[in-house]
Amino acid sequence: MRRFNCFTDTALSGQAFLFSRLALGAAFCYNRPVKTKTHRRSPPPVLPKGMKKIMSEYRVGVSYYPEWWPEEEWETDFAKMEAMGINTVRMGEFAWSWYEPRDGEFNLEPMKRAVDLAASHGIKVIMCTTSAICPPWLYKKHPEVKGGNITGKYTYGGRKGNCLSSDILRKYVARVTEEQAKALGNHPNIIGWQLDNEPGFPFAEYDELCEKKFRLWLKERYGTIDRLNDEWFNMFWSNLYNDFDEITFPTNSAEGAWTPGLFLATRRFFSDNFNSILNMEADILRKYIGKDIFLFTNWPGANWSVSCFDGEKYLDYAAWDNYVTLPMGEDYLVQLRSAMEHDFDRRLSHGKHRFLVAEQTCRISAHNNPECISAQTWLDVSQGAFGTVFFEWRAPLGGAEQAYGSMLNGDLTYGEGVEPIKRFADQIKVLWPLIDGAETKSDFATLYSYESSWSTPGWTVDGPYDQDFFNIHGAFRNQLKRDLDVVGIQDDLSPYKMISAPGLRICTEEQAEKLCDYVASGGILILSRDCGMFDTENRIYTRNVPGLFRDMCGVNSPSFTHHTMLNKADPSQFSGVEFCGSGKRFTPWKTINKLLIEAEDVEVLATYTAGRLKGEPAITLRPWGKGWVVYLAADCDDYRYYMELARVLAEKFGFEPYFTAEDGVLVSRRIKDGREIFFAVNMTESDKKAFIPEGMVNCLTGEELGAEVTVPFFNAVVFTKK
Repeated sequence: MRRFNCFTDTALSGQAFLFSRLALGAAFCYNRPVKTKTHRRSPPPVLPKGMKKIMSEYRVGVSYYPEWWPEEEWETDFAKMEAMGINTVRMGEFAWSWYEPRDGEFNLEPMKRAVDLAASHGIKVIMCTTSAICPPWLYKKHPEVKGGNITGKYTYGGRKGNCLSSDILRKYVARVTEEQAKALGNHPNIIGWQLDNEPGFPFAEYDELCEKKFRLWLKERYGTIDRLNDEWFNMFWSNLYNDFDEITFPTNSAEGAWTPGLFLATRRFFSDNFNSILNMEADILRKYIGKDIFLFTNWPGANWSVSCFDGEKYLDYAAWDNYVTLPMGEDYLVQLRSAMEHDFDRRLSHGKHRFLVAEQTCRISAHNNPECISAQTWLDVSQGAFGTVFFEWRAPLGGAEQAYGSMLNGDLTYGEGVEPIKRFADQIKVLWPLIDGAETKSDFATLYSYESSWSTPGWTVDGPYDQDFFNIHGAFRNQLKRDLDVVGIQDDLSPYKMISAPGLRICTEEQAEKLCDYVASGGILILSRDCGMFDTENRIYTRNVPGLFRDMCGVNSPSFTHHTMLNKADPSQFSGVEFCGSGKRFTPWKTINKLLIEAEDVEVLATYTAGRLKGEPAITLRPWGKGWVVYLAADCDDYRYYMELARVLAEKFGFEPYFTAEDGVLVSRRIKDGREIFFAVNMTESDKKAFIPEGMVNCLTGEELGAEVTVPFFNAVVFTKK
């Protein structure tokens, strides 16, 4: 297979590539000193006149744990990082026992030496607080600092599991965070601080201390037990409480389990609890760090369990840990999840249009092409990342993650992912001045609602609400070949031509009115099955689907078929949905609604294809004021179902892509000082074509480009108007 330099389109023969790999292995042999002075560096690029400099350079980073290794090995590690273009390390999130081996005995000097050594190699440091773990001496002295899940109280071991409702835990977390801040807060080589590590799910708090705090939280929220009973509809099954102290977490309840109001309240409480301890750490750090040092936490995913909208109150930037499966072969659709998370984190960074990828895998499966790392990293850049920190430098010798796939192999030679990362580190130095401080400006958005996600039964990552959200967001971005934003209902919606609000179950009358006003003012709104059906306490409105939006949509649903029924039924009765005009059909379904049309101006975009519903409307479109509302009576796990809908709407309303490209190329645009910079990122293992406007040049080579451009496999082309 030919390998290409992604921007010069220079082919390397198999023999040349082999020699380059051998040279790389020799130069980076762990026991051989690295001559960093001979490492070829790109010449410092010249900023075009008038272009602003926001970040000094793109953060090409790696997670490193100096506490794991003999200090005499640190020099070799940092020298090798420098040689391959690493300019940032992320350290310290699990180092509490290193800092404080016994109660009150602090020693931050070893970490200070590690930070100094990184500086000597031109490597900046992102430091982390340590509240994601708990040292054994603390658990022995105060066992209550550990919480519990639905199966019972945690014993010692593992990570997370700390009881965030424990005042003792918070006291010790505050103390070690303050000692860190005193020792390292103003170190000139530290550019940012990460709070905790991947806060949220799967850490659910069901211990006694959390239950007590939950009752206090409920009393503050509802005021009286009578109001709580009313809001939760507790007359059902005689669930009426006489006092807040009667309320428990039903971790092992009988038939019926959690009531909807109680379940939603616990999710709100858990989110508030997580945010409160992170906010405490942020307050401590800000007393010691400089104004240019940024604070963030590495959300495991913006949707997982904590309201990141609330996290905006104390964080400077959003960041997330990208462990989405690397693209493989021609199967790229999973990377639409990465694209969604990027869009979400860009929204969560106070309008700064940039975010950090705090962890990204460099683990290459035996059957995958190492170049897939290039595709995923260029996708980061294209959507606004100011850094990508790979996980991790060296795999631990023991513990739960021993032999984890890392940059170094088990024998301490470089792994297969190094060459793409090294090449990226060189290329981004050339590109960064052009896009540093750039913005993403989109006409389209998808609306996310934490409470709608939390209101669905169970507590899992990527539950039914989130799956619908991922599917429609990724599909519309992919089909429209344009950027999409993620917004909340609290945001200004007026800049957007079209907004999707899939699964917006929890919706107040005021919020529904805001969305109706958006449509009346000229916007296009896409709603799905149970939008507008539940109030803020998870009670159902006394309305048929689509609830608060029934008048605007001009349709009414008297009945539905759930996926559990579909699984038991004759599949021929539910063969799918067919789009009018194109004739494209899609299955399988999760849930489908029967629709009755109530307004004369409702247009049918798709119909059911079989059974009692054959020929009945499945997707409708209706004008409302100056705008339009789309209603989906059927949801689907197939991205391409929503891609076809996006195609139909783009054709009807004249939405043009930035440029067209073959399937598998993800398209983005960044704007700086009026200059548009376009990205075509090929997420597949075969070369693809992009068809771009005239007068474009390659941003790295200055080469003039024609109307048809080859985007090499697992790589990118970045271009702008000459």
